[in-house]
Amino acid sequence: MEPVQRFLPIAALLLACPTDVDTSWDPAYDATDTGWLLSTWSADGEVRYAVGGEPEAGVVMSDAGGAWAPVDTGLDVPLLNWVYGFGPGDLWVVGNGGTIIHWDGTAWTAEASSTTEDLWGVWGAAPDDLWAVGGSGFPEATATILRNEGDGWRTLELPELMRPGVTAIFKVWGSGPDDVIFVGQRGTLLRWDGTELREELVGTSDDLISVWGTGPDRIAVVGGRSNGVMSVWNGTEWRTESLSPLPGLNGIWMGDPDTVHVVGIEGTIAVVDFETLTYEEALPDTFETFHAVFGDPSGRLTAVGGNFASTTGNYVGIAFERELADDE
Repeated sequence: MEPVQRFLPIAALLLACPTDVDTSWDPAYDATDTGWLLSTWSADGEVRYAVGGEPEAGVVMSDAGGAWAPVDTGLDVPLLNWVYGFGPGDLWVVGNGGTIIHWDGTAWTAEASSTTEDLWGVWGAAPDDLWAVGGSGFPEATATILRNEGDGWRTLELPELMRPGVTAIFKVWGSGPDDVIFVGQRGTLLRWDGTELREELVGTSDDLISVWGTGPDRIAVVGGRSNGVMSVWNGTEWRTESLSPLPGLNGIWMGDPDTVHVVGIEGTIAVVDFETLTYEEALPDTFETFHAVFGDPSGRLTAVGGNFASTTGNYVGIAFERELADDE
């Protein structure tokens, strides 16, 4: 497949490209037979995980043995959508139909869930302070936020939203237990301040798909369907801009306060400057959709995805990787 060619704004070409490492993207492994890959995560950089699968058959992948291979969880679960953890022996995965599974370093177990809605994201400030979010986005669904404070999962009541028809919360991330951000359909953004959930308007009605940050004054959100949209929080206010001609964005990760890594549809991978929102786009050898990106402590960036719009029953995944520069 020929690399995707796209026009880049002149401002994007002014971003300095790190020269001390190889920042070209290469396949991490052949994921064409593992189903979609929707999320990736690593506690230490030594072992990476990726989750996904097919609508009726979720899969957990790991490179613990030196090469990527399916993990035998012993569980019969549907599509898995997100993975997050606190160490090699404390891993949380959520998926369709309210699925929540946990790895404790010895065994995988299915958690009792307080919802049957599809769950798209999971994050926690601590092992006894966890959040999960979901909702299919269809009219009959319910935008859902779950919390687990060490005593099981319960569903929180959402405040009355200013935007009508919101039936999905897609991702959650926090800078700490009293500063948790939830993003979702139609530009929805909610913030937990340790006491209550409140809605904040960020200046877009586009779906907001993912959120990450490095602290309470460095938070970035991406989304959009036709064109990519980014909202950034500098500790005082939200600033939102279209990143056109980049198409819709699905995944985001930050390791450096001034650098935002984003991925999206049509093989999109880019590095965005937090302050200027100018970007430099990479051109990996794929046109499939990326869903998530994560940088691990070993200095490696991993992006995963798949042909999510496939209606043929042929569920193809992709996994790419590259080195991280010191300033990323």
